[in-house]
Amino acid sequence: MSESGWVELRAGDGHGLRAYKAVAKGGEVGRLVVAPEIFGINRHIRSVCDGFAADGFTVIAPDLFDRAERAVELPYDETGVQRGIAIKGRISDEQALADIAAALEHLGGDAAMVGYCWGGSLAWMAASRLPLRAAVGYYGGAIAQHLDEAPRAPTLLHFGEQDHAIPLTVAEGVRARNPAVPVHVYPAGHGFNCDERGSYHPQSAALARLRTLGLLRAVF
Repeated sequence: MSESGWVELRAGDGHGLRAYKAVAKGGEVGRLVVAPEIFGINRHIRSVCDGFAADGFTVIAPDLFDRAERAVELPYDETGVQRGIAIKGRISDEQALADIAAALEHLGGDAAMVGYCWGGSLAWMAASRLPLRAAVGYYGGAIAQHLDEAPRAPTLLHFGEQDHAIPLTVAEGVRARNPAVPVHVYPAGHGFNCDERGSYHPQSAALARLRTLGLLRAVF
């Protein structure tokens, strides 16, 4: 595989998109698709990819915003939130999943997936619709609308009990409909994994990462 940096992908419907690629350091443990929040493939998401690469995973993060606007990277402020919501509203779940499938194909069709916020919801959907090794979703609010989609791959979910955007009924709904799926709730708010947000909770982020890596290493 080539060195880390930007690559171009092509989805099944012909759409071309950019993606950030981070190559595994040392021996490759496995391959991973990372799906972003509503802020694009910004500095934080690239650092997440680089972190997984340091743990032995070759990572592709598809720029899901490219369907609406090319190469958008947003800050973690109110302006960024509102613009991210507006851009996301122009992209369907099916289009986003097609771009995730393109990333999966780039990795040889054999990969797991980790998603955050918007990407966390997409990870849940992808677990039932795409041939993944495993799926991990962080605070995916739209999971509430897809509780009947039982994952076909091992799946792990993380939520914050102080999340202002996602009620705990989402986590409870997953547990009720899909009791085999581990659902972890942390004493933190929305976006607790992101060290560039005021809601960052390092203890919860570290524990969630430990659990995430445990699942990923178990399936490869």
